[in-house]
Amino acid sequence: MASAETYIRMRAFARVDGAKLGLFWIVSFALFIGSFKFPICSMLWILTMVMTPFVVAILTKLYSDKTPERHISYRHAYAHSMLTVFYASLIMAISQWAYFQYLDHGQLIDRYTSILTDPQFSKSLEGMGYSKATLKQLVEQLRQLRPIDIALQLLWSNIVAGLLMSLTTALYVSSRRYFKPRQ
Repeated sequence: MASAETYIRMRAFARVDGAKLGLFWIVSFALFIGSFKFPICSMLWILTMVMTPFVVAILTKLYSDKTPERHISYRHAYAHSMLTVFYASLIMAISQWAYFQYLDHGQLIDRYTSILTDPQFSKSLEGMGYSKATLKQLVEQLRQLRPIDIALQLLWSNIVAGLLMSLTTALYVSSRRYFKPRQ
């Protein structure tokens, strides 16, 4: 990045783009929660998860087009992508904490523990080498999670996924500068 002004502009755009991506992820999370009651939500949730890298790439490309040079380097595109995902992850973590603190009341954890304690599922897990004691310990650990613990775990996983996803989205955005189409 060339100057402090460029860095400040990139951070400002990343905050706005992070808010857009955060809202997209909140809709995705709502579809995930809804998938337990409505099967169509499950397909839509998977679709939003698959679309996430494309949304980040589009937001970074739109930012690239708004720069004075009309293109950005790979490092610049990576920084914008990563900051966008970081800000979206913060928004998502706050909304997930609020959901688990005030709306869920342990229902999601109860669903997962019922899946883990299902006789057919536990039999298949035992076939993979997990003992009943291990399953019981896992269920106990799930029940002890607080809403802030869940939100922080999901925040961390979103940031790590964003680090990896930004590698490819930045390549897409910056490739226009390095790979010119044939005329």
